[in-house]
Amino acid sequence: MWWIAIVAGLYFCRSYIAKYAAPFLPDISPLSAAFYLHSIMIVGSVVYAIPLELVGFGIVKRPSYLLAMWSTTLSSILTLKGNYGSPPFPENFSISNFKQSFAAFSVKLQPWLQQAMMSVDFHFLFFSLIFLAATPSVWVLLILGRRSLWTVCTTMAKNESKSRLWLMFAPQWEKLKAKNTEVLEYSAMAEVLLGLWLTVALAFPMRQILTCILYWNYLKMRYQMLSMKGKTEHKKAWGQLGARVQPIFDKVPIIEKPFTMAKDWFTKMG
Repeated sequence: MWWIAIVAGLYFCRSYIAKYAAPFLPDISPLSAAFYLHSIMIVGSVVYAIPLELVGFGIVKRPSYLLAMWSTTLSSILTLKGNYGSPPFPENFSISNFKQSFAAFSVKLQPWLQQAMMSVDFHFLFFSLIFLAATPSVWVLLILGRRSLWTVCTTMAKNESKSRLWLMFAPQWEKLKAKNTEVLEYSAMAEVLLGLWLTVALAFPMRQILTCILYWNYLKMRYQMLSMKGKTEHKKAWGQLGARVQPIFDKVPIIEKPFTMAKDWFTKMG
C-alpha cells in the first residue's frame, strides 16, 4: 500500500531529509513537535466532522481527514523518538546477503522495540497507518481525537496554565478530567465497536476486508501489550456491550454465538 512506501521512504531517507530541511525548520524538540501535531489533528477532525458538503465545500473533507491521520502518525513517531530515541539504523545491510543482514539488524532493534511496543503511541501509530488508506470515518477520528485532546489539554494545563486561550477552555477540561475513567472505558468500547462494525460491514458493498483483518490483529496486539488496567477497561467494555445488545440476542439468537466467540477470543488472550 502506498502509505507504507511513504513511511518507509521517510524513515530510510530521514538523514538526508534532516540535512537539507534543518536550515528551514525551527529548533524544536520531538515532544514539542508532537504537541503541535496533536493540535493539528484536532483541527482536522473538527473540519471533517462539519457537514461542509451542504454548503458546497465537500472538497475539503478528504484533505482534512488525511491531515488528521498524518498528524496522528507523525506525532506518534515523534513521541516514540522523544521517549525512546531513534531506532537503530541498519548498517552494512546487504541485499545479496539479506537473511544474515536482517538477522543482525533484528538483534540491534530488539531492545528498542521491546520498550517502544509497550507505549500507547506505538499502538496508535499502527492504528493511524491502518486507516490512512481506508474509507474516511468520523468514528476513527473520534477515537484518535479523544487521545489528542487529552494530550493537548494535559500539556497546556502543565505548561501554559496562564494562556488566555487555555483559561477559556480550562473549566471544560476539569469536567472531562473528572470523568476520566468513564471516558477511557467508552474509548475502549469504541475501539471494540469499530472492529465489530468492520466485521458486519463485510456483508455489505462498503466492505473493507484488508482493513478489517489488520484492525482485528491490531486489537489483538494492543490488548496483549496493555497494562492490567487497560485490559480491565477492554474486558469491561465487552461486558457493557454484551448487556446492551442482549435484547437483540433474545430476538435474534443466531447472532449471539459469533459475538460470544469474538468476546472469548479477545478477552482470553494474554
